[in-house]
Amino acid sequence: MSPKNNIKVLIGGSVYNLSGDESEEYIQRVALYINNKMEKLEATENAKQLNTKMLSVLLAINIADDLFKVKETIKEMENELEDKEVQLKHAKQTVLDLQDDLENVNKEKLSLLSKTESLEYELEKIKQELDDYINTFDVDDE
Repeated sequence: MSPKNNIKVLIGGSVYNLSGDESEEYIQRVALYINNKMEKLEATENAKQLNTKMLSVLLAINIADDLFKVKETIKEMENELEDKEVQLKHAKQTVLDLQDDLENVNKEKLSLLSKTESLEYELEKIKQELDDYINTFDVDDE
């Protein structure tokens, strides 16, 4: 287990000693996020009329709002990902079906080519027989 990081951070003009398993950079980013949220909240007109406790509650509400929005976005993205996975599965099946169709068409093509060759051979044979037959009559006419 890694040792805890003890870090001093500035939030709302006060220095706090934070301790955590996360990296120093991460803890600083979290503190900066909270500090920025607090500054935005304190910059509003109504903030001047509120005590520190009420400001803290509003800050917590704002952060919770951000959290819920991010969770909702994640859920929407997960649903979209599931939809895309279903579409991909259908597309893969379509590709497999088309590959099967192509294989069947190629088999049929080969079969038809073979039949065509056979019929061309038969046709040549019949032509030759016809020519022989015609020549028989031509010889008789002489």
